[in-house]
This record gives sequence, structure tokens and C-alpha cells, in this order.
Amino acid sequence: MRPLDYFYDNPVNQGKGTPRIFDHLFAGIIRVVFTPAFRCKVQGAAEICALSGGFILAGNHRSYLDPIFVMQALRPRTIRFIGKEEFFKIKGIRRAASWAGVYPVKRGVGDIKVVKRSVAMLKRGEIVGIFPEGTRGRGKDVVEGEREVHDGVGMIASLAKAPVVPLRLWNTEKISPEDSKLWRFPKIKLAFGEPMSLDNPAYDGLERNEKLHRFTQDIMKAIYSLPEPE
Repeated sequence: MRPLDYFYDNPVNQGKGTPRIFDHLFAGIIRVVFTPAFRCKVQGAAEICALSGGFILAGNHRSYLDPIFVMQALRPRTIRFIGKEEFFKIKGIRRAASWAGVYPVKRGVGDIKVVKRSVAMLKRGEIVGIFPEGTRGRGKDVVEGEREVHDGVGMIASLAKAPVVPLRLWNTEKISPEDSKLWRFPKIKLAFGEPMSLDNPAYDGLERNEKLHRFTQDIMKAIYSLPEPE
């Protein structure tokens, strides 16, 4: 059996065998069960799927299920999502997650390995999904667009010379509300925005750290400025 690092350092679901079978099975379950159950409404996916080369998808984060909705919206293209390292300590999940294209990050420290992996994926032409806000924002005190954001997405975009596509999801926090142990099935909506690049005159003359910080802040503004699909 191949080590997990193999799946992190090679294109997702390449070749044949169990990973490819899992990919088709997983996608089928999402298409048949999740999409109709949550009556998903997607805007801008066709234009994003048509983009060539690697790019970063940067979105808001309100539920553990956010990556699943995004993955299904962009099929048949596959996405590599960064997931917290603790998630990969759960037996039976870490290998399935690696087959699905998810790879781990150590939170709270400068994880150079995940940066290098992300850059390599982008240079191979893959899509990398990042939630700049880090952890999920679920509570009633969460104000969209005002959470602390780290500049990692800007740094990875800079090193890979890759564009960033803003993404916004609506209602995913309602699936498993804090005051209930039961799942609910709200209508989920997703919207994809126009690609953003560091090669923008607005950032000319800025020091590197300030440039990355400004770019990251502009990405978050773009995410929360996306109109909700009707």
C-alpha cells in the first residue's frame, strides 16, 4: 500500500486502482445524495472550470462540508484542499481524504512543507482550495468579512505565480447548527468570482509583506462582495 505522502506529492487520483474507484464512487454519492438534498445553486462554475493551468480557490468557511460542495460544483475538475492535521489522525478517514485530494497542514506554526506542496501542485496545473480564515466560523457572533485572516494564500500565490479565484458559500453553517444534534438541509448556494493576480498595478511599490497582506485582504473583500445566486 502506497504511503500517504505519495498522494500528497502526485496529481490527485491519477492512474487506476482503489483511488480512482474511490474518486468515482465519492463523486457519485455526492451527485445523487448531497446535490438534490441541499438543492445546490451554483454560479460561475463553468467559467472557472474552463480556466487553464493551476490556480487557488479561496473561500469563506462555515462547515466541514464546504469542500464537498465545492468539489461537486467543479466536476470533472479535481481540487486539492488543505485540511487540519488533526483530521488525518482519525483512522479510516486519513487515507480516504488523501485519495480525495486533501492534504494536511500544521496549524499555529509556519508549515513550510504544506507551502512547498501547494506550490508544486499549482505548477503542475492543479487547483488548490484554501480557506484563508482557517477554522470554521459558526457562532452567531461571527461577522462575515471581519474574521482574522492569515496571509498564507497570498504567499502561496506569489511563489507559484498563480491567480486566486474568490469563492463564497451560503447557508452551510445551517446544516449542523450549534444548538442542534440533527442535520438540517438548507438550500446551499455557491458563487465563483473573477481570477485575481498579484500582477496588479495597485500593488506596485509595496514591500513584499505589505503586498501579500494587501492582496489577501483584497481577496477577502472580493469573497464577501460576491452576489448571492437567485
